[in-house]
Amino acid sequence: MMKPRLQDVYRLLMRLALRHPLSLLAVAMLGVLVSLLLTVTHLGFHTDRLDLVSSGNRYKQLDQRYSQEFEQVAQGVVVVIRSPDPERAKSFATALAARWQADPTIEQVLYRIPFETLQDKALFYLSPEALEALREKLQQSQGMLEEFVAQPTLQHLFSVINREITRALVGHMFTDFLANDEGQATALDLGVLGALLRQLHERLNRPDVAQAPWDALFTFDPDGAPQDGFLWSDDRQLLFVLATPKADTGDFDQYRRAAQRIRRDLKDLQRTYPDVEVGLTGGDILESDEMAAAQRDMGVATLLSLAGVACLFVIFFKGVMRPTLAVITLLIGIVWSLGLTTLAVGHLNIFTIVFAPMLIGLGIDYAIHFTTRYEAERRGSENIESALLNTYHGTGTGIVTAALTTAVAFYALAFTDFLGLRELGVITGSGLLLILLATFTVLPALLVLNERWRRARVVERAERTRGKDGAYLEPLYRYPWATLAATLCFAGLSLLALGKVDTDFNLLRLQSAETESVVWAQRIFESSKRSVLVAELMAGSLDDVERKVAELSRLASVEKVDSLLAVLPQDQERKRPLITALRPLLVDMTGPQDVPESIDLEAFRGTLQRLDAKLVGDDEAAQPAAGDAVDQAHEAHRLIAAVLHRIEGMGKAAAEQALLAFQRDVREDLAAKLALLQRNLQAEPVTLADLPSELQTRYVGKTGKYRLFVFPAEDVWDYPALARFVEDLQAVDPDAIGAPVTNYEYIQAIKEGYEKAGLYALCGILLLSFLTFRGAQPTLLAMVPLGVGAVWTLGLMALFNVSFNMANLLFIPLIIGMGIDNGVHLVHRYLAARRHAEQPIPLPRSTGKAVMLSTLTTIVGFGSLMVSQHHGIYSLGLLVTLGVGSVLVASLTTLPSLLALLGSGRQESAPMPAPSRKTSLLKHLLGEGRPS
Repeated sequence: MMKPRLQDVYRLLMRLALRHPLSLLAVAMLGVLVSLLLTVTHLGFHTDRLDLVSSGNRYKQLDQRYSQEFEQVAQGVVVVIRSPDPERAKSFATALAARWQADPTIEQVLYRIPFETLQDKALFYLSPEALEALREKLQQSQGMLEEFVAQPTLQHLFSVINREITRALVGHMFTDFLANDEGQATALDLGVLGALLRQLHERLNRPDVAQAPWDALFTFDPDGAPQDGFLWSDDRQLLFVLATPKADTGDFDQYRRAAQRIRRDLKDLQRTYPDVEVGLTGGDILESDEMAAAQRDMGVATLLSLAGVACLFVIFFKGVMRPTLAVITLLIGIVWSLGLTTLAVGHLNIFTIVFAPMLIGLGIDYAIHFTTRYEAERRGSENIESALLNTYHGTGTGIVTAALTTAVAFYALAFTDFLGLRELGVITGSGLLLILLATFTVLPALLVLNERWRRARVVERAERTRGKDGAYLEPLYRYPWATLAATLCFAGLSLLALGKVDTDFNLLRLQSAETESVVWAQRIFESSKRSVLVAELMAGSLDDVERKVAELSRLASVEKVDSLLAVLPQDQERKRPLITALRPLLVDMTGPQDVPESIDLEAFRGTLQRLDAKLVGDDEAAQPAAGDAVDQAHEAHRLIAAVLHRIEGMGKAAAEQALLAFQRDVREDLAAKLALLQRNLQAEPVTLADLPSELQTRYVGKTGKYRLFVFPAEDVWDYPALARFVEDLQAVDPDAIGAPVTNYEYIQAIKEGYEKAGLYALCGILLLSFLTFRGAQPTLLAMVPLGVGAVWTLGLMALFNVSFNMANLLFIPLIIGMGIDNGVHLVHRYLAARRHAEQPIPLPRSTGKAVMLSTLTTIVGFGSLMVSQHHGIYSLGLLVTLGVGSVLVASLTTLPSLLALLGSGRQESAPMPAPSRKTSLLKHLLGEGRPS
C-alpha cells in the first residue's frame, strides 16, 4: 500500500492545529514534564576524559589495575612556595600540611619525606667518587680534628688552621707545587676555612640562628644540598606541597569545592607569611579552573546571546508575540531532547554539555522559516486554514530536508571512534528531529491560539495572489556575473592563505593565560624543566625496573625516571670496602667534651689577622696552590675582613657572647657529625624495609610490583612534544598510563573523529540532497553556500590568525549544518517558484528574511562567546562567527546569482514540458509537485 504523501501529512497536521490546539499543547507539555522529571532524577555527568575515548576502557582497566596495586599518589594539587629564606618556605609548607591533615576535602597530602630513618646509612648514598673524596678530606683534616677534640675552643681551632696553612705554604715553596698524576699542582683545600668563616659571619649578624659549621667537611650529598626531606625543585627555588583533593562526583566541576577550600587556606596562611609567594596548580586544579571559567563565561555569553537574539526578533518581526511563540516551541523541543538523552544515553559529558546551545542556534531556524512564511501567507489571505496549509506546503519540504541534512551531519559523528563525539552526534541529531516535530505540531497550535486570542483582522492587499513575494536584497545579485567573479576572487585569495592556517592542540592554551594554575604550571617548567604531567609505568621485578629505567633514560623525550632505584643506593657491595676504609681515620675519634666557656677576644682577632696575612701577604703566598684554591683564598680574605669589621662594630661584650655561641655550635655540630659517621661505619646496606613508608607506598605495590614515574624532557602541553613522549613511552611499555597518555589519546581520538565525521557527513548530505532534489544540479546548488563559505572561512582564519584547536573543531558540524540549511531552503523555494513563474525570483523576501534571521541568530548566539576569557571558548565563538558569516554572505550573493543565471537561461530556452503523471514516489512524498 502506497504511503501517504507529505501533502496529506501537512493537511492532517493543519487540521489538528486548527481543531485541537489545546490537545496538542497538552500532549507537548506532558512530554515536557516527563522529560524534566527524567532529567532531574536520572541524568548524570561524566567528567573523565577517558569516558570520551572509545579506547578509554583499556586505559580505565589499566588505571583500575594500578589503583588495586598501588596507593594513590598525591599530585592532583601542586602548591608552589617560593621565598628568599628556605626556612620560611619550609615553615609555610609544614603549617599548610598540618592544616590539611584533618581536612575532609583533602584525601592525601605530601610535603616532606622523613629521611631521618636513613641517616645511619647515609654513606651508602654517596657515590664511590664522593666516598674517596670524603676519605681524602678526613685524611687532610685528621690532625686538625684531633687537636680540636682535645682542646675544643674557637681560638685553638683557627690557630690549628693557621698552622696547617703555614705548613702547606712552606711545603709548596720547597716542592715547587707538588704535581698530581695529571701534572697539575695539588690544590690546598681552603673549603673548611671558608665554611667556618661564613658560618661565623652569619652567627655574628644573626645571633639567634644556630649554625652547622662542619657541613663543608662532612657532606652526605655530593651536590651539597641538605637532605631535609622537603620537595624542592632541582634549582631549590621552588618548594612543593602535593595533595589529592576529594572529588564531588555529582558536580560537573568535581573539584570546585576542594579548590575553593584550598585557595581559602592559602590566603589565610599568607597573612601569617606575607613574605612568602604561593601559587596553585596541578592537574585537578587546572581542570577545576577550566570548568569554572567555562561555566562563568558561558553564563555571560548566554545572557548576551539572549538579548541579541531578542533584538533581532523584534527588528525582523516588528513585534514580540510570534517570536515568543517560536522560542517556546524551541524550548519544548530542547526539553524533549533532554528526556531522550536521559533515556538513550543517561549522562552528559564535557562535549555533550554544549548540545543545548547548539540546538538553540540550529533549531530556531525551523521556527523562523515557518513563522516568516506564515506571516507572508497571512498578509495575503484572511483564511487561517489556507495560510497555515500554504505555509506547510511552502516551507515543509525545505524545513524537513534542512533538518534531515543537518541531523545527518551530526549523526555522522556517531560513526567515529571517539565516544564523546558519538554521544554528541546522537544527542544533537535526535534533538534537531524533535525540534522539527515541535515546529510542525506545537508551533501551528500556538499560532492558531494566538490568532483566536487576538481576533485580529488581516489587512487585505490589492494583490492577493498566493505566493506573490518580492525580491530580497536584490542589489547583491543584480549583476550575477560580477558577483560570481568576486566570489571566485575571494575564494582564490583564501586558497592562497590555506598554508597559513595552523593547528594548535595545546590543551593548556585553551585556558586564559592569566589563570593562576596556568601561570604556575609554566613557571614550574621554566624553573625546573619539569611538567606537572607525569606518566607512570609498572614493572614486575627489580630487574624489570632496571631494564625500563635504562631504556627510558636513553630517550631524548625523557628528562628523568623516578623509581625505586632513585631511593635505593646502587653498587652497595662496591661501596662496602670504601666505607670500611674510613674506619681507621675515625675509630679513635670521639666528639669534643664540654669545657668552661671562655673566649680571648684579642687573641682571636690576632689569629684571624695572621691567617689573613698568610693568604694575601705577597704574590707567592696569595697563590698557595692551583685551581679553585685561588678563589678560596680571596673569599677567605674577604670573610676575615668582614668578621673583623663586625666584631669591631659590636662592642667587646656582644662580640664575646656571639663568639661563645658559635664556639658551642662548632663543638656540638662536630660531636653530632662524628657520632653519625661512627654509626654509618657500622651500618649494613640499605634494604626496602629501611625506606620511609612514604617511599615504600610510592614505589612498591601491594603484591610486590614496582611503579615508575617518567618526567618528560619537553613541555608536553605542546602536541608535537606530547606525541614524541607518549610514542616513546609506549615503545618501552604499551601499558603506560598517566595524564600525558590520557591527553594524547584524547587529542588523537578527537582529530580522527572529526576527520571521519566530516567525510561521512558530506557523503550522507550529498546522498540525501540528491534523493530530495532528484538531480545533480539542485544538489550541487544547495551545497554552494557551504562550499564557498568554507573556503572563505579558511582565508579569514589566516587573516585573523585563528588556529584549529580542541575546542573550536566543534565548528565543523555547525558550519555544515548551517551551510546546508541555507542552501536547501533557497534551492527548494526556487524550484517551487519555477513551476509557477517563467523567471522565478532567486531570493524571495520571506525566504531571504528567514535565511538572514536564522543565520544572524546563530552568529549572535555563538559570537557572544567571544567575551570569554577562556581561549578555547573565545576561539569557537570567533570561528563560528567567521564561518557562519561567510555562509550567510554566500547564501545572499553567490547562490542567488547562480539561480538568477539559471532563471534567465530557462527563460530563453523552450518551455519545459509539464510534469509526467509518473513522477517518482519520493518526489510526491517530499511534496515537490501535485499530480496533474
